[in-house]
Order: sequence, then structure tokens, then C-alpha cells
Amino acid sequence: MYCCTLPFLVGVAVAFAGLSYVMYIPIREGVVDTSQARTSATFSRLIGIVGGVTEGLGIANRLTVTRLITNLLMSDNKPPPDTDELKVEDYVFDDIPVRLYRPTKAKNPSPSVIYIHGGGWTILNMDIYDDVVSEFAVRSGYIFISIEYPLAPENPFPIPFDTCVKAALHVFTHAETYGVDPKKIAIAGDSAGGNLAAAVALKLSELKDIPRLSFQWLIYPVTQAFSFKTPSYISNTDAVPYFLSIETMAQFWCNYLGINTPTMTKAFRTNNHTSRKLKQSTYASYVDSQLLPTKYHPSENTGLDYGDEEISNQIEKIILNPYFAPLMAPDLSGVAPAFVVTAEFDVLRDDGLMYAQRMKDAGVDVVVYNSPGSIHGFMMWSGGMPKYADADHTIDMFVKYAKKQFK
Repeated sequence: MYCCTLPFLVGVAVAFAGLSYVMYIPIREGVVDTSQARTSATFSRLIGIVGGVTEGLGIANRLTVTRLITNLLMSDNKPPPDTDELKVEDYVFDDIPVRLYRPTKAKNPSPSVIYIHGGGWTILNMDIYDDVVSEFAVRSGYIFISIEYPLAPENPFPIPFDTCVKAALHVFTHAETYGVDPKKIAIAGDSAGGNLAAAVALKLSELKDIPRLSFQWLIYPVTQAFSFKTPSYISNTDAVPYFLSIETMAQFWCNYLGINTPTMTKAFRTNNHTSRKLKQSTYASYVDSQLLPTKYHPSENTGLDYGDEEISNQIEKIILNPYFAPLMAPDLSGVAPAFVVTAEFDVLRDDGLMYAQRMKDAGVDVVVYNSPGSIHGFMMWSGGMPKYADADHTIDMFVKYAKKQFK
């Protein structure tokens, strides 16, 4: 009896200890919705542990496991059923899968928002965003069109960008087919989707044969791969990752770049991917902390006298490409008006704030909302992931903004 019971008790103790480690999420002071933050961080930590084990055993790499788990828990791989408020239809725009969310109260033709989902260019899909985009459509009364772009690293830059541009142009040139008003089209996206939305908006601003975008809605967008030493990276790098950390962003960028090697990701993570010369170039002024609100100005200089010149020369052409990293655009004066949403406790906070300020400095009409006490991903809920406390307020702000811009 004792011999049988002891291994069982040891097993229970080990399992309990492991579960306690996964579930114990210290929340930093100031985070408003601790429940959502803890759920997000627990989900992220579980995926990291499982991915690390499977990769260590040679079964599958972390990215494969992350895709598998997120798809399993957050997606049913089919459009949501029609309701009294919303009709959802799948289409193919020039070989690109898209999902159109048409509110029953939408006008005909209707203003429309092209939506590009997040996920570090490597994970998630439009199915996982059904709950989010459906609510955006119903609350606003506008048609939303979600793009399923090919994921990196199998499809590195510029493939996702080119795909989104192609889909956006299809909306403009075939607007009447889908009941869309071609003169009232906007673009939106969150995180990596915010990067793509900003890049597409930049590209569309350079085209003269289509109507001007009504606006761009950028939700905690990724805008630069130049510096991992912005104040938001520094102040949040040691915090619980809440879905995102400097290590994760280094992996995402390298996957999007198409060069995800341990050497390259370490260079990004330690900010050695840009040379000393590049850190002192004009491009550094695009990622200057002086573009931020005074309260976020750093108390000390982060240093410019380091960097791997060989790696920098290898990737410089891409990371300075505005379609890869919109903050690197030398001129933003022609882009559409913007509503930029950032989260206070997010490593990407300054990416969004800097991009917003540079657009303002270029004469673009910009509204900024830095959600207090919020974390990265607070505008994402699906598959049991709770809605963050400030999500409804942010949606209300978007609806009011969009109504004004679509006049």
C-alpha cells in the first residue's frame, strides 16, 4: 500500500508544483484588469512550456506547437452563423481568402473597414478573430473585410504585405460587387496586423488611380525593428510578458525577415542588429524618445556605441524599408488620417506613439488613445479569452471616430 501510494503522492506533488508555477502570475502595479492579464500570461506560459518540451524532444518546433494549440483552442475553422444582426460570407479576392462581415443595419452601399489580424506575422488567422471583428461590425454598422494573408516564416516579407495590398486594391476596384462604398473605405489592424495596415495605407497613399483611404485604425501597431531600447521595451522587458516580450518580438521580426537563426534573434534581442553607424544615422531620429510624451522620456541615454556591423549590413536594406517598418518612412505627409490605440504596459507602446507623433508632425490628422493600465492584446478576445476592461470603451471611441471620418 505504501509503495503504491508514495509514487502517486509524489506525482501529485510534482503536478501541483508545475501547475502552481504556470498559474502563479505576478501582476505589475498599475495593470487594471488583472484577471485578463493573468489569463493571457498563463496561456502564453503554457504554450511556451509545451513548445519547449516538444522542441527539446525533437517532436515539433515551438512555432508549430503554438499554431496547433491556438487553432485548437481559439478557432473552429468556419465562419460564424448568421444572426439577426450580422451576416458573414467567405470570398476569394484574387486567390486571397477573405471574410466579409455585413451588419444587417449596414447601408447599401456601406462604408467598409479592411481588417488585418495580428499574431506576429506567424500565428493566428481570421477564424480566431471572428468574435472580435464581428463585434466591430455590429457595433459600428459598417462592413468589415478580414484578410487571410500567408504567414511567415514560410512566407516572409514582402509576401504578407503584397497580399494585403492586393486584397485592399480588390476592395476598391470591386466595391460595388460587395455593397461597399468605394469612397468610404478604411483599413485597420492590431499588432502585426497594425504594421501591415500602416504599410498598406502608406502604399495606397502613393497610388493616384484609387480613392483616398478614409482613415487607418492602428491598434498597438508594430512600426519599427530599428531599436529594442525604446522606453516601453526597457520598462516592460522584465515584466510578465502578458502575451508579448522582447524575446517574442525578436522571434517575430526574424521570422518576418525570413532569417530566424539563434545568432540573428540574439542580435535583435540585444539591439546589436544595428551597427554603431546606423544608430547614429538620420534613421535614428525616426525612433527618438523625444517623440514620446514627456512622462515616457528616458532618464538616461541607452548608448549608441555598439552593434554588429556584419549583421547590420545584412539586414539594413529590409529593416529600413517603410513597407516592412512604417516608422522608417522619411515622409508620412500623404497617409490617411489615423486613430492610433496603444496600451500603457506594452513593449510596443512607443512604436505606436512615435508613429502617431511623426504623422502629426507631417500634418496628418491623428487621434491617439493610450489605454491606461492596459496590456498588449487587450483588444483581442476569443476561445474563452476574456474581454479586457477597456475594450468596450475603445470600441465606442472607434465608432465615434469612424462616424466622423465616414461623413
